[in-house]
Amino acid sequence: MASNDAARARILAHMNKDHVYDTKLYLVHYLSYPKSLLRASHKSVVALSDIQATHLTISVDGTTKQIPLTPPMASLSDARIRLVDMTKQAESALGINRETVDIDTTWIPPRPHELLVSCSMAFIGYMLFFPSTLLPGGLLHESTPLKSYPDIAGWIYNATPFGYWTFVTFHIVEALYFVTRVLGPCWAVPGVSLPVATLWLSEVLLQGYLSFVRWDRMIEQQKTKRKARTGKKEH
Repeated sequence: MASNDAARARILAHMNKDHVYDTKLYLVHYLSYPKSLLRASHKSVVALSDIQATHLTISVDGTTKQIPLTPPMASLSDARIRLVDMTKQAESALGINRETVDIDTTWIPPRPHELLVSCSMAFIGYMLFFPSTLLPGGLLHESTPLKSYPDIAGWIYNATPFGYWTFVTFHIVEALYFVTRVLGPCWAVPGVSLPVATLWLSEVLLQGYLSFVRWDRMIEQQKTKRKARTGKKEH
C-alpha cells in the first residue's frame, strides 16, 4: 500500500505542476464543462486531487468531481498511459490542440503579393458588380485601353453574368467554410473577438483562399510567441 501511496503522490504532484491543461480537458470532455475553462486566464482553480484504479477525483474551486475510468486500470503503474490516452481522445473529440488554447488570435496584414491579389479581386469585383463600367461612358471603358478595343470590352461585358455568379458562389462557399470550420472551433478556445472575426471574414469574402493561408500563418506565429512566452516544451 505504501508503494501505491507514493505512486499516487508522484502522479498528483506531476499532474498539478505540469498538466493542469489535461485535467481541465477531462472536465470539458467527460463532464461537459465549457471549453473556456481551458484558457490559462480562466479564474477557476482546478487540481487533480486523487487517482484510483477506478476513477479520477478533480477539485474545481473547492468542489470535487469524479470521472470513472472504463475499464479500470490494473494498477497505478498504468496511469501514465491511461492519462495520455484520455488526453488524446478528448482533444480529438473536442477538436482542440494544447498548442493553440492560449494563443492570441489577431489579424495580420497581407504580404505584398497577397495585397496585389486583394487589389486584383477588388478590381474584378467592381467589374462584375458594376458591368456598365465596361460600356461606352463607363469608368473602365473610358480610362483604360478598352476604349480602343470595343469588341473585347463587349465580350467581357457579356461574360459578366457568368463571372458574377461564379465569383459570388465561390466566395460565399469559402466564407461559410471559414465561419463553420475555422472560426467556429476557435470561438470559445482560444477565443476570437468580434472585430477580429469580422475583419478576417471580410478578407475571405474579398480574397478567398489566400486568407486561409494567412490565417494559418497567424496561428503559427502566435504558437511560436506562446512557446517563447511560456518557455515550456509541449508534452
